[in-house]
Amino acid sequence: MSKIVASLWMLTVEQLRDRIGSIEPTPGGGSASIVAGTLGVASIHKGVVVSLKKLAANSARYSSLSDLSSKTSALMSVLSELADVDSRAFQSYLEASALPRTTESEKLVRQDARQTALVRATRVPLEAAIAMGRGMKFAEEGVGLVDAHVRSEVLTGVILLRASIRSVLLNVDANLSGISDASLRDVLKQQRDKLERDAVVPADTVASQIQT
Repeated sequence: MSKIVASLWMLTVEQLRDRIGSIEPTPGGGSASIVAGTLGVASIHKGVVVSLKKLAANSARYSSLSDLSSKTSALMSVLSELADVDSRAFQSYLEASALPRTTESEKLVRQDARQTALVRATRVPLEAAIAMGRGMKFAEEGVGLVDAHVRSEVLTGVILLRASIRSVLLNVDANLSGISDASLRDVLKQQRDKLERDAVVPADTVASQIQT
């Protein structure tokens, strides 16, 4: 079984790369996607804080950027935690799958544990996609506020976030067929589809503003 680290963020970049590229089950694609999304928000945050440096503290633009800086900073923390939560959720599913199944009673316990863990491992990437969608909105808000020479940082963040949303939702796709509750499966599928659709508009808006 994979050795779980206290936090992916305690690893060096080299160690994280090597763990993701290893045969260990965690961190997998979901956590990697959330890490990438976190870096996307960090890029947006960079554009904001650089733009704040030379502004007068009493200006309206300073106030807007300062508020946005607080929101992007908080979102980085949320996504950082979700990257770890995603790895733990999948580890829980692996542990449930490894439960004994000799007797009928053991089989029922294992089945219930696997379903609980699988639903959790599906909800976490959805939660991450929702958070990354907020990052897209922050970029849409900030692209007209940041200095021209750091608008590319905002666009970089948007591209990373858009790709991360699409990739983290692949984990949802992989899990849905294993969820036995058909009504819950349908609800989660609808949430997944809406999140993918909603990621398109902010990205196009930011790109068009940077190009003009």
